[in-house]
Amino acid sequence: MSQDLEFKRAIDEVKLRSAVEEVVREYVPDLKKAGRLWEACCPFHDEKTPSFKVDPAKQTWRCYGACGEGGDVLSFVQKSQNLGFTDALELLAAQAGVEIPKSRGRRAERGEDDPGMAALACADEFFQRKLQGSEGRMAREYLASRGMGENTIKAFGLGWAPSNRQELVRLARQEAGRGHAGDPCAAWVQAGVLRRGDDGGEYSFFRERLVIPIRDLKGRTIGFGARRLSDNEKAGPKYINSSESDYFHKGRVIYALDRAIDYVRKGRHLILVEGYTDVMAAHQVGLNTVCAVLGTSTTETHAGLVRKSGARRVTLVFDGDDAGRKAAWRALDGLLPLDIDLEVAVLPSGMDPADLCSEGSEAFTAQLDQAQEWFDFLTQGLGEMKGKEQAHAVDDVLRLLERLTKPVHRSSLHAQLAERLAMPLSTILEARNHIRRGVREPGYTLPPPNTIPAGGPDGDGGSASGGKVSEKKVDKREVDAYKAAVGSVLMDSALVPRIRSLVDSCPNVGLKAVMGAILVLYEDEDKLIDESSVMTQLGADPVRNHISSLVTYATQSGLPPHELLEASLQTLDQLARRKEVSQLQVRSSDPDLSEEARQELVIQITHKTRELQRGSVPSHLS
Repeated sequence: MSQDLEFKRAIDEVKLRSAVEEVVREYVPDLKKAGRLWEACCPFHDEKTPSFKVDPAKQTWRCYGACGEGGDVLSFVQKSQNLGFTDALELLAAQAGVEIPKSRGRRAERGEDDPGMAALACADEFFQRKLQGSEGRMAREYLASRGMGENTIKAFGLGWAPSNRQELVRLARQEAGRGHAGDPCAAWVQAGVLRRGDDGGEYSFFRERLVIPIRDLKGRTIGFGARRLSDNEKAGPKYINSSESDYFHKGRVIYALDRAIDYVRKGRHLILVEGYTDVMAAHQVGLNTVCAVLGTSTTETHAGLVRKSGARRVTLVFDGDDAGRKAAWRALDGLLPLDIDLEVAVLPSGMDPADLCSEGSEAFTAQLDQAQEWFDFLTQGLGEMKGKEQAHAVDDVLRLLERLTKPVHRSSLHAQLAERLAMPLSTILEARNHIRRGVREPGYTLPPPNTIPAGGPDGDGGSASGGKVSEKKVDKREVDAYKAAVGSVLMDSALVPRIRSLVDSCPNVGLKAVMGAILVLYEDEDKLIDESSVMTQLGADPVRNHISSLVTYATQSGLPPHELLEASLQTLDQLARRKEVSQLQVRSSDPDLSEEARQELVIQITHKTRELQRGSVPSHLS
């Protein structure tokens, strides 16, 4: 079986196991059954009267209101969670228990043949070997004292950086001698494994430290964290990370998410703690959804990773001291724009997750069960404060509320804050306005959904299934006629044979891809042709997100499918004839043309113009 067929069958299987009404209801709780359909107010624009419909029989959804969006279960997850096609597919596949062919769906990324990635992988193996040698004894004893078993050490790839600052340099040069031309250490320096001194010589950045590899979502090492085990403060900070590079940026990675993501997607719950050791200890006792943000402050990229994980609930776990409370606030800052349940678990003073997990998962789980809803955490103790202390604390809360993307949600919390403080709402709103005047960007919005290439059905250009077409201007009436033709066959598959002749002449790559998908399905007698099946056939091609709009376009014509197709074909014929007449007129104006040839062209122009006058472009396409 070809990889392409395997991929499309996997998409089919995911959609079969992911009832569109159930998936939508996870994100739109107000979705209610109305006859054979389900309906709610559209989640993608503000409205008071429900215009958002879900059709379980067709496995589709559509807004019949202002935005007109629609599609299948995959496109809903894409749009509602701001994900790309592959991430949406992987999210639903994990929940449905479907395996997606690994070789399909993703664009080319840095691979093992990338010199920097190869250097990081080689350094990772080097550090792990050193941990098992004589020099790694102190690190092994430390890990044993923290209760880390051999399986955990191996699973997380822990290692030891030796004291010799040249040992890793020699390894880099040896690797270069195996086929890498040019500067033997350049990739190692670029990846942050080695440093260059003022004299131009290289040396190992990590020395005499426990080394923790930091991995991307594919489990590939992109950087390292390292802990000093000695009490010698002159040896530097207790923890250091790889320097920022093309491969590693601490604001763009969640530690251990590569190991946790499948569990998070199944349980929809992500737990974020502060340290590497806390994560490892939690995983060791079976709490596999625990991860860590490197440096507590969350970023927009962290929010994107949480969104990609499919988590609908995130628990932040921090120490109960002032530093832990501030860390929790910084973590909330980047996550509040997400439409998820957020809660905060504050640990007893002097305890961390690793301590709580030393005897099993029960003590840590008990703390998670006591987690507070994030707004309760923020407002705890505000009522007992007085004067300026209270005013500053309220301002801090209001600044975080500005991170929320939904005005109604924000307004509701303003009212709750006023009630908890026994203050007039007008006072809270005045304080909010004061903050907005002093903040350059008072609100926060998530980046827009992935835009569709110019090859969508509304213009010329390229799609995932083909390259750019010519930059010449395309007649809108021609594109509209093709849109109507495709929409008509999506409404009535018996009409499919009549569009076969249109594919080659279509000036729009996106529409051409849709017609190609329809014709492939038509050749298989067992395949149903409808919106959902065509989207599946298109796979990851972004034009799949336009299928619903093509049906809407056809429906709005008010014509039965066979009449609409007939009108579309008539329009295309008329436009082709007009184009031919225009081309003949251009040829007849050639000054080098003989009089006899000119007269012949005039006769042709007159004949074809009369033919045109006997027909006209249908009104809905003109």
